[in-house]
Amino acid sequence: MDSLLPAFPPVDDPYSFSELSEDSLSATWGALRTHALKWHPDADLDEQLRHWALTGTGDHDTAALVTVPSRAVDAADTLVRHGFSPLLVTAARLPGRGHDGGSTVKIRPLTHDDLDAAVELNVETTRYDSRFGMVTTRPSTPERLREHITEVLGRSEPCAWLAESEGEVVGFLYYDLPGHSDWIAGRTSVRPVAYLGLLGVREDARGGGIGAALADHAHDLLDEAGIGVTLLHHALPNPLSTPFWYSHGYRPLWTTWQRRPAR
Repeated sequence: MDSLLPAFPPVDDPYSFSELSEDSLSATWGALRTHALKWHPDADLDEQLRHWALTGTGDHDTAALVTVPSRAVDAADTLVRHGFSPLLVTAARLPGRGHDGGSTVKIRPLTHDDLDAAVELNVETTRYDSRFGMVTTRPSTPERLREHITEVLGRSEPCAWLAESEGEVVGFLYYDLPGHSDWIAGRTSVRPVAYLGLLGVREDARGGGIGAALADHAHDLLDEAGIGVTLLHHALPNPLSTPFWYSHGYRPLWTTWQRRPAR
């Protein structure tokens, strides 16, 4: 197992169910109704899957999710046989890893005057990711993203950055520092934890080192701040983000397997 993983306490009941409002931001990141099975190394995953009481036959907005350590290859074999697909990775980067350093693109902090451009880039990135099975762009997604980016702008330390080329915004990145990243800190034994929430580059500007420049800038700041590990999510089938993040020092820590509809 990966040394960055946390301990695995006993699990009394591995099964859970949650339901979201279609108007919430969280509804953008997956199905509205989610059955989840909490993996444990000592449990019989095949037996748990066989006895899982699932609902939502034929309903694309009801999903079954199992998140396992990415190196738990025996679990992968079991999940494949039960019709699950590996769609989402929680990846981790330790300080000093994966610096490109080859771009001279201008990076500057996000301001309130940039809100429209930032939202547009975030929506564009979300729509692209929705092709890969987890993310679901909702009618409310643009407004919820605007609210979230506005909240990020109000934080005490700058944590949102834009890339500019010839005076135009072509890339956007933001991250959560400790205090805002607590929701995901339990996924690792390392502290303190930062979470990189978005890196998006305008479609017509991709391939020119803009994403690398944003990533390098963020990683330099996070390393200087003493962050012990940076986590992020990426869609495993995404042909752009998967090779990009691993070339920038990340490695897969957890993999989320989905069956959607759940049954």
